Amino acid sequence: MTLDIKAYEIMLEAITPIAHHEGTYGNHATVFRRKLRQADGSWASVPFVTGDTLRHKLREAAAWAFLDAAGLLADGTLSEAALRLLFNGGMVSGNGDSSAIKLDAYREMVDLVPPLGILGGCAGNRVIPGRLTVEDALLICRESEMLVPEWMLKEGGPRDTARAHIEIAQRVRMDSSLDPSKARLLGEGAAAKVKGRLRKSEEAAETGDAIATTEAKSSMMPRTFETVAAGSRFAWRVEARCISELDVDTFHTMVAAFLSNATIGGKGGTGHGRIRAIAAKGLTVNRPSERLEAVDALSLSAKLGEVFRGHVKARAEKAREFLRQVDA
Repeated sequence: MTLDIKAYEIMLEAITPIAHHEGTYGNHATVFRRKLRQADGSWASVPFVTGDTLRHKLREAAAWAFLDAAGLLADGTLSEAALRLLFNGGMVSGNGDSSAIKLDAYREMVDLVPPLGILGGCAGNRVIPGRLTVEDALLICRESEMLVPEWMLKEGGPRDTARAHIEIAQRVRMDSSLDPSKARLLGEGAAAKVKGRLRKSEEAAETGDAIATTEAKSSMMPRTFETVAAGSRFAWRVEARCISELDVDTFHTMVAAFLSNATIGGKGGTGHGRIRAIAAKGLTVNRPSERLEAVDALSLSAKLGEVFRGHVKARAEKAREFLRQVDA
């Protein structure tokens, strides 16, 4: 068994605005930002996509690829524990049940479900670490130049400030009861309730009663949120410590599967969060000098997935039995 470290630096580009929020203050949501020290000693806040988010996206992509290869995409084929193991890495049960994943069965588990060997997971009362390092994807801008690989700075084009990449969107959730054409559909009791609320709101406004105004307000809700503008580019690095050809192909499969239709952040239902890889370089590590080679981010192996799919397909029946009994 030999250790083969596969690492890739990938430049991502936002196809649609990215709504990856760290918190909401009142009715305003702000994007994730990282604090960076500048060359002159000052500090800047730069948007980024968390490594946790990207790691989870890789896990989901690997789970779907595994289920497809094992013929388990039909509805109703998985238990809750199996679903949790594949898409969330399981959880520590520690209940001592014979169906729990024991340490001596961990090797069998990763043989039947190869992504778990790289991503890690829970085994009975222990958390088994993975061999995958997923870094944050950092916005490429003036404030982050000292942390972005040189080749990305050259290929990424002109850079602006981090603030220039942020846009603020406003949306309003409407109250259908305020629309006469819709309100006529209400039953007698509901219609009376709405009319009473509207009357109370008018009276509160006339008297300046703030409490009554709040109590009688409609469900219409304006809100604002920050996004990172479409076209913005991010520097991302992902690394796997592989111990077999199967590991290498599994790693390549999950990265390529994620990048083939990548989305991040929230508001995906309104078209936010679509990203794509526009350039990537493979990084040879643990050498006196690092050597970069351009790679196709969507085809990280000449025969992408062949080893992975063949391995999973050959063990599909055993994998089905394992997932039926797993406690994770």
